[in-house]
Amino acid sequence: MKQIARKIYLLAIISGVFLQCTKSEPSLPDDSIPEKKYKEITIHINFNKTFQIIDGFGFFGAYDVWWGDDTNMWNDAWGEKVITDLGITIWRNEIYPPETGHAQQDADWNKQLPTVRGLKKKADQHGVPLKFVATVWSPPSDFKWAIQHAWAGDTEATRWEDSNVTTKNGGTLSPHKYTEYADWLNNNIQLYKNEGIDIYALSLQNEPAFSQSFNSCQYTVSWYNDLLINVVPKVKTIFPDTKIFGSENMLLTEGKDENWPWFYHSGILENNEAASNLDILAVHGYNDGILPTSGSELVKMWNNHTEHFAKPLNKKTWMSETSGYTESWEIKDGKPGAFNLGLDIMTALNYGNVAAWIWWQGSQKDGIGEYNLMSGTTPGKKYFVSKHYYRYIRPGAIRTEATVPSDEKEVFVTSFKHTDKRTSTIVIINAGETKSISIEGNNLPDEFEMYRTSELLPEKCSLIETIKSGAKNYFILPENSIITLQSGGSPL
Repeated sequence: MKQIARKIYLLAIISGVFLQCTKSEPSLPDDSIPEKKYKEITIHINFNKTFQIIDGFGFFGAYDVWWGDDTNMWNDAWGEKVITDLGITIWRNEIYPPETGHAQQDADWNKQLPTVRGLKKKADQHGVPLKFVATVWSPPSDFKWAIQHAWAGDTEATRWEDSNVTTKNGGTLSPHKYTEYADWLNNNIQLYKNEGIDIYALSLQNEPAFSQSFNSCQYTVSWYNDLLINVVPKVKTIFPDTKIFGSENMLLTEGKDENWPWFYHSGILENNEAASNLDILAVHGYNDGILPTSGSELVKMWNNHTEHFAKPLNKKTWMSETSGYTESWEIKDGKPGAFNLGLDIMTALNYGNVAAWIWWQGSQKDGIGEYNLMSGTTPGKKYFVSKHYYRYIRPGAIRTEATVPSDEKEVFVTSFKHTDKRTSTIVIINAGETKSISIEGNNLPDEFEMYRTSELLPEKCSLIETIKSGAKNYFILPENSIITLQSGGSPL
């Protein structure tokens, strides 16, 4: 049954498509011998054909969830691990509204500050250009009105003043509070500035289509444009270098064939003034704000988003939040696993041209579930799969053309070069039986270090061996595994 599920998942993807780690001895798949012949596949790398420049990879949150105990927000060993082992280069945080008698808050600036300071110190210590980015889930409750609308594109939506509206369960920003909202945002950006941190990018609203039991605020497509037009210039006046990303709506609705013409990015495309106030198009990798969009439809959705929005608007794209992948290796009970996460990251890079990929909760103390990568300082499978990208594809890396033979349906590849660091990185996923792989192309390094994670072997982004480039220099790629080839020294 597991094999059938995997085959279904892969066939759907290929219809359109695509860790410094623990050192181990070179290994071959179980029951294999060196003389055994596997299908030979040559991957071609063209460093002359380039695509997006990478901003980074990262996650949201602290050592424990923000609603946890104040004493568990920062852990020095955790900070060291996520900066120097996993290799995050983006850290996303929530700007919390003030607490009121009607709406308690999980955190405030004082609770967040040890994590902010700790991550900055670790990044500075190791020379990591960590980008701090922030998202608002809800404005302060006294800035909000009630809302009545059927969906985000409702042109007959209404909003009105209502003292019962809080930061929870939706509501919308009063159109009379744009200036106050901008001032509140600027005050929060200044809190980071006081710590020596320039907020790299700011999102004015998380998932603007949804009303949630937690902090949330809703905007129609038209109102979201008004938000950009009326608030962003006031922020840019004080912080001109802070980029604005949005709408942080779902890729499902911003990229699926029947949805993309009707939601936020379509509205931005049709409004030049709004578009001029948005620097980065950002989507979330969910279908409803909680469950991940994975596998079969991703290639088409990312292609749609690229062709209909990113290219016409000439803006970079971020995937600014996703989760919901289990700690199994493949699909289990209908939910994608760690291996599927690796495939989905590659699809976003290759077809969405994403410049950033940001996971939801990085760590949680009480175990590893669908929404976090680590339990405290203990990494899970999704951590090691993510590490194949996070640690080795650094800010400033440029994606280059990487292709497999046209009849190959189980091997997927993405490649990068970093001119300043003089590094080359190739990530390869084998979603079928064990294969023999070679790498050829123009100006390829002679050698690459190979890091590998596999379901069947005890490898966790482990350094396996040094391989040589060239069409006749084959190496073994075990079934159902992911490897990163790294050349040019340490990427950090």
